[in-house]
Amino acid sequence: MIRPRLLIADQNHGIRQTLADLLQENCDIVGMVASGRSLLAEAETTSPDVILLGVALEETTGFEIARCLRRSGCPAKIIIVSLHESRDLVRAALAMGISGYVFMSRVLDDLPAAIEAVCRGETFEPALVGGTTTEPAA
Repeated sequence: MIRPRLLIADQNHGIRQTLADLLQENCDIVGMVASGRSLLAEAETTSPDVILLGVALEETTGFEIARCLRRSGCPAKIIIVSLHESRDLVRAALAMGISGYVFMSRVLDDLPAAIEAVCRGETFEPALVGGTTTEPAA
């Protein structure tokens, strides 16, 4: 498999760095940003394969930025990485075209699998919400 190009977005520097440290061996980290505005600009200039998106960003939410990315036609797969282990948030994310959702409590096990799944065109749903799914993304 080709190394996926990742863009990491979260308002918390520690979370961004932790995700980069976890993934840098198997992925190319093309950028790390804290704000929605920066994410939109970086997505356009770096052309990531996958965007790891926190729920909280400076001046906006990950869900709002995901909507903007989808409306703009950004081809990157989006994976929400969240502390919020809510079945409703996972369903809402997948319904809006987000390719995957990973709980921070399971990031070590689930995030690498989620990246592989979305790069294959599948969706990734956390096991705590009803099992991992590998259905083609819409």
